[in-house]
Amino acid sequence: MNIKYIDEAIEKYLHERMEKGKEKARERFLASAYLKHGGDEVLVFLMKAGGLAGNYINYLKGMEKPFKWPEFAWFAVMLVVGLYSYTLMASEESRLLGMVLFAGVMTHVWSLLRMVTRKMREIGLRITLYSEIVQIVEKELRGRA
Repeated sequence: MNIKYIDEAIEKYLHERMEKGKEKARERFLASAYLKHGGDEVLVFLMKAGGLAGNYINYLKGMEKPFKWPEFAWFAVMLVVGLYSYTLMASEESRLLGMVLFAGVMTHVWSLLRMVTRKMREIGLRITLYSEIVQIVEKELRGRA
């Protein structure tokens, strides 16, 4: 059994879940599994789908930390530029330049925080949806046993 088909079924579940709800996505996921794979292949498909979703969960939990290297470097640069703009605002002749730099720093910091929170939210949502797939597979395997 090719992992490509399992990955496609998982992605279809994620897409259906976001658009039509949990029950509809569950029904479609199981229906496609039973239609494409007959007999004992369904069990193999479900076990592999659950295992793959579990691997995705483990991978995404490692990515869930908000500040990785690029974001941390961007934040550090903005901190240095912010401190420099603060020192520029202290003298009368460079106050305008300092204010412009500080406004740019605040804009970039706000953008960074929005990006990090959006990424954390998307990763958390994917982890939740992959967990649902694992639960569906476990429930179905218990029902067939």
